[in-house]
Amino acid sequence: MTIDTLARWTAPYDTARSAGVEAALADLYDRVATRSLVAGPTGQALAPGPVGRAAEWVWPGGIPLRGLAGVATVPLPGPVRDAGLMAFRGLPGPDGAGWAPYRTWLLGLAWLRLGTSAGLLDQIRAHLAGRRAADGPLLRQQLVRATLAEAVTDQLTVQALLTDVDPVADPVADLVQAHHQLTASDHALLPVLGAAGFTEDGPGREVYLSHLLADVYLPAHCDVRVPA
Repeated sequence: MTIDTLARWTAPYDTARSAGVEAALADLYDRVATRSLVAGPTGQALAPGPVGRAAEWVWPGGIPLRGLAGVATVPLPGPVRDAGLMAFRGLPGPDGAGWAPYRTWLLGLAWLRLGTSAGLLDQIRAHLAGRRAADGPLLRQQLVRATLAEAVTDQLTVQALLTDVDPVADPVADLVQAHHQLTASDHALLPVLGAAGFTEDGPGREVYLSHLLADVYLPAHCDVRVPA
């Protein structure tokens, strides 16, 4: 991946890490699918409210939204019902030649989700700083240290993959694997925060949104055949 191309994706990463999923998703839409809804393999989409209300096409493919039958907005799940996002169903998903540009979306989304995971790790370190248990600082407990170290390893592994991946030529399975590794890492990290990791206004909210994006946009199978 060239320096210019890499710089294109570090912005959604940085935004997700510092400002959250909603802001990063808006940035990703600006970079990949302006004035469009990005439809996942099952015809679902998530978009920032302003994007969803102003969208004119379905991406990939540039299909006009006006006149499409069966498209509807759906409520967001309870834990993120107050998020500034809109959810859609009934859209034409990527098919045939549409999979080639869709891999670019999966790459950008992986960078966004990597930023979310990095932000979760930042919050955990801040949350545990200065906290003590009976046998000393929490950050020095073997189980906590091992969990954090494994998360750092997972994030570095995904970052290396995303830096080297060619979204035009490399298999979709490589990107899907990166997404699954981030999901597993997030699940392992949240319990370190205790109950604070699972409240609607805590770090778990961003993780929930990240996982919701994966549910909407990852293909169920990795054997997608992309036309040359």
